[in-house]
Amino acid sequence: MTLSLLILRPIEGAKETAQRAQNMGLDAIVDPLFVIEPMAWTAPPASDFDAIMVTSANGVQYAGANLSQYQQLPLLAVGEATAATARDAGFDVTETGSGGADELLQSLPAGRYSRILRLTGKDHVKLTPSGQEITLCRVYQARALSLGEKAQAALRQGHVILLYSVRAATILADEMDRLGLDRSINQIAALSPNIAKAAGGGWKSVHSADRPTDDALLSLAGRLCLP
Repeated sequence: MTLSLLILRPIEGAKETAQRAQNMGLDAIVDPLFVIEPMAWTAPPASDFDAIMVTSANGVQYAGANLSQYQQLPLLAVGEATAATARDAGFDVTETGSGGADELLQSLPAGRYSRILRLTGKDHVKLTPSGQEITLCRVYQARALSLGEKAQAALRQGHVILLYSVRAATILADEMDRLGLDRSINQIAALSPNIAKAAGGGWKSVHSADRPTDDALLSLAGRLCLP
């Protein structure tokens, strides 16, 4: 039996991932475990920075009216989808990373961007010190939901679960226990080893992508879906 993917990420990203999965010939079940909401934030002066950095399209989509005052700054994006969203919002994307935020910072030209404003979510990956002065503003949050009925039904049958964050892995594990769902018939495809570890034990199998990108994760998941 060919397995389906269970996508739990917020609906905007989930739809994109599901479409890409379907283009690969994979079946996808979407039932978000989170909903994205804007947060009130105080915008520091644009003159304090050499660049703005976003690691998710949510950082652009949910920043609100304050975002416009930074449009004259070069934008550093993690991922092509984030870069495309920033361009659509009128930003000049000067650097696009294909891995995580740390990899993007390490790849920047020496001395070019020393003061960076990072727009991110309430729950975010902490950066490894890289020599730049990073100012962090939380502009959105991913509010956790209870595991939905479609997800519960899929998990009772056994499928491949895509996990994009440590928080998602932890909440999923807690929900499985709360609902008495069997981990041993489900497989985990995680974006990184840390996320895979956060999912805990008892699963049929746990794997992490060789790079923290949607393409790498879907490639891994596609192999797991094969009979």
